[in-house]
Amino acid sequence: MKNWKMALGVPLLFGMLYGCGSDKATDDTGGTTVKQEETDTNTDTNKNTDTNTNTDTNKDTNNNEQAGTTQNLPYNFAEFSLDVDYSPTESYEVDYEYETTGVEVELDDDRNNVKLRGDEALAKLEPMFKKLKFDASTPNDEVIDHVISVFGIDKNYTSFELEVKFADGTEKEYNKTK
Repeated sequence: MKNWKMALGVPLLFGMLYGCGSDKATDDTGGTTVKQEETDTNTDTNKNTDTNTNTDTNKDTNNNEQAGTTQNLPYNFAEFSLDVDYSPTESYEVDYEYETTGVEVELDDDRNNVKLRGDEALAKLEPMFKKLKFDASTPNDEVIDHVISVFGIDKNYTSFELEVKFADGTEKEYNKTK
């Protein structure tokens, strides 16, 4: 009886292990394996696309998912936090955070008595976000001047603090005090 159970159990075990095999697919151009994460983020390999680009895109998607972002960010950053102080009671603050579950956006402008959240804040800030053309390698002073220009920041500020988490996961801080 014991041998009978083993004779049926071993092939069944091998069948289960084989069925739970690799989730990698091999393309038709050179044996490159690409891990299939989600069908929405993969490119159809039958189209005229470079398979190396497909592999790189999937790697970028995997890296960004680990950082809490996705490949299809609307801007070149996943997080943007701006705090400009004019006085102890007046400031201009922008907070933007892109997550896989949604976007969190806030705008607080004490000088103009504006406090916006969610879609209202995004509608006001989106044109400015689209104008931001810097990355992690842009010099700090250039980033600060660019943000001041795009957001129309009054040059009479006392402190400027910007924290950005770029699409590639790099985080940078930009500070200027007068």
